[in-house]
Amino acid sequence: MGNLPPWLIGVLAGLASAILYAAASGGATPAIILAYIAPLPIFIAGLGWGTVMALIAGATGLVVMSVIAGLSSGVVYFAVVALAPVWLVRLALLSRAVGGRGASAAARAAKAREAHHRAVADGTRDGPPEEAPPPDVEWYPPGMLVAWTTAIAATLLVVSILSMAATDGGLRGAVVQMLNTGIVDTGELRRMLDGQGLAVSPSEFLEMVATFLPAMAGSMWLLMTLANMAIAQLIVDRSGNSLRPTPVFSQITYPQAFLMAFPVSLILGFLPGELGFAGLSLAALLFVPYFLLGLATIHAISRRWQARTAILIGFYLILIVVGSPVMLVGILGLVEAWMGLRDRYAGPPPDAD
Repeated sequence: MGNLPPWLIGVLAGLASAILYAAASGGATPAIILAYIAPLPIFIAGLGWGTVMALIAGATGLVVMSVIAGLSSGVVYFAVVALAPVWLVRLALLSRAVGGRGASAAARAAKAREAHHRAVADGTRDGPPEEAPPPDVEWYPPGMLVAWTTAIAATLLVVSILSMAATDGGLRGAVVQMLNTGIVDTGELRRMLDGQGLAVSPSEFLEMVATFLPAMAGSMWLLMTLANMAIAQLIVDRSGNSLRPTPVFSQITYPQAFLMAFPVSLILGFLPGELGFAGLSLAALLFVPYFLLGLATIHAISRRWQARTAILIGFYLILIVVGSPVMLVGILGLVEAWMGLRDRYAGPPPDAD
């Protein structure tokens, strides 16, 4: 891609993203994964060639989806797939001089070099262009990127709940109706429950599913957005096009105000009605950053362990196959957030982890 102009890279990324999203619209379960990776090309364009290229990719996807499936589909694509990556890329590329404030240190250094070039060209300064030493730069913290991504997911979740508040049963009623039409009417759910020996009626089961499904969908969106950003950073870093250094995962931290959102939402979850449903859904969503913090803690503490790689591989296999340790990892993240386990037990920080 080194010979391509940056704007063309943005256009191609948007085209790829729109094709992935459109391919998933068929509704087949295996194809849905394509919708989750649709933001990946936008992240690659942004983290490798800048925020403007991410914006061009998102705009290209909007146009392509509008042509393929209509303007409303294009707008939905831009809101769900493109908007968050563009904003997150802009944040990820922010930097400043260590201990400084204001504009990016890299941007200020670039302006200084440009001013020097103009002065030499105008004859007001002699000599070759100065090559200033690279400034000590601190980049936008990865923990803040997680916090922003969570805030976007929480906003989408709250908007979904509020938009259905006036309907019968709210968002849960709409989900039950959607599932009921496709499953209960055919009797498949009744047979599945009987086969599992579960003493609940199909309607009761759907009520339970509808209670947790919006939070599960939001959590999946959050995890996949962060995964796409991490994979994109890995790709541009390995290809030599990264505009920022790859963050060290095991060192992520969150601001205190962000940490307070989970217990507040959990308290709201005890209230009746839609407010309690919103609080419970938000608490489930806000548990995801603690899960990531738990993983970061395990990575940090395990640096001192013998056969660390084999242990981590086994741990992730258990996590994927069994699933239930997810809750324990999240609780570990809660303990780390308030007690600082990494400060006490972590080994020396690596260059990347």
